[in-house]
Amino acid sequence: MRPADPQLAANRSKVALVRSQRRRGAIAEALGLIQPELARRLRPGQPILVKINLVSHRRQAPSTHRDALSATLDALLAANGGAPITVAEGATDAPAGWRRFGHDRETALRPVRFFDLNHDEHNWIELPLRAIDGSLRKARVSQTVVEAPFRVSVALMKTHMTAGVTFGIKNMLSAIHPLDRVQMHGYEGGTTTGTRGWRGAVRAFLKRDDVLVRQLTRGLGRVRTLVNICTGRLGPNAYERLSPADRAFLKSVAAMHENLARLAALTAPHLTVLDGFEAMHGEGPRQGTPIRLGVALAGTDPVAVDAVAAAVMGFDPLQIGYLAEAQTRGLGWAQLDQIDLVGDPLESVRHPCRPHSCHFVQPFWRKVSESWFYPDMLLSNSSQTPAPLDHLPTLRGPHRVEAVVSDTDIAPHTPSRTAQP
Repeated sequence: MRPADPQLAANRSKVALVRSQRRRGAIAEALGLIQPELARRLRPGQPILVKINLVSHRRQAPSTHRDALSATLDALLAANGGAPITVAEGATDAPAGWRRFGHDRETALRPVRFFDLNHDEHNWIELPLRAIDGSLRKARVSQTVVEAPFRVSVALMKTHMTAGVTFGIKNMLSAIHPLDRVQMHGYEGGTTTGTRGWRGAVRAFLKRDDVLVRQLTRGLGRVRTLVNICTGRLGPNAYERLSPADRAFLKSVAAMHENLARLAALTAPHLTVLDGFEAMHGEGPRQGTPIRLGVALAGTDPVAVDAVAAAVMGFDPLQIGYLAEAQTRGLGWAQLDQIDLVGDPLESVRHPCRPHSCHFVQPFWRKVSESWFYPDMLLSNSSQTPAPLDHLPTLRGPHRVEAVVSDTDIAPHTPSRTAQP
């Protein structure tokens, strides 16, 4: 971890948290509660890029609802004086989801255009990402997203296999070139699965968006949870009981957490809107089980909004690797005591959710991360779950981004421009 800055709480963050029976009303109210903050950051006539999530183009539950986008667009158009807005997404078949879920009809009379990151983007900026072997390799990130004067992430609240949870920050992942996205997991780019042969075929099958894969994924999740209980991976001595395959997967988990923080240095939203009206737990972010939370969140600190969302779902924000890392890098506050909530109290909406069945490796991401920075350090076999980052109370305030890691050992790649997060 980078040493803490002595400047404490110079910038507290505000997050709106609203519980309601209506999705559109909850989001509109949440945005209204942070209107002064939004007005300070968004100028009349300023172009806006809105990143949505259409991870499934067949099922509504894992994807941005048209009411969530519509309520957000209304607030943005009022704030920027009706200037044009670009809505971007890079899911596998984003245009199909855009049409199937009614976004095209909902935006037809607004100054809004849809931008398919997979096919419409032709200019890319290089970003070094951590590989599972500890090296850094360059990936390509959408120039349109990076250079957008005002970015908005309209996302959902879901569990995730490698990130633990996915909210506004991780929603920006598909700004990466489709053949480089697997590098977020620490794997070699050039494919959509990170591997070739039969393993690649299996991963491609499990990425399908159909009933068979959904039921299979949920069934495997139940089996994995049962095995974890029986083998002691959820109790004392958990780290010692990790299998070689678990420890290999842990490297990917650690890479994902660091890489999300690296990506956030370039693409963090200036405004995050989270639709928690119907969240997803278990085997998210696509095949999980919907759960009704009936909440909406909004804020201009991307880390703080995600941290509150994690707390709503019953998770400790400082145990979510990329949130802790993003706070350390000065991208925002993950510490709840540095966040001012407006709207409904956290305790009144907190609803513990079932984590992903791979969640058992999440507490140990720091063991791998520290070994990359201190290669001579022997990984401890301690069975204790790492303590929260409460011992780092004096972190930099939000929105002051600095480079943290030297990028001198980057593997060769060929995109156009280089960014130093």
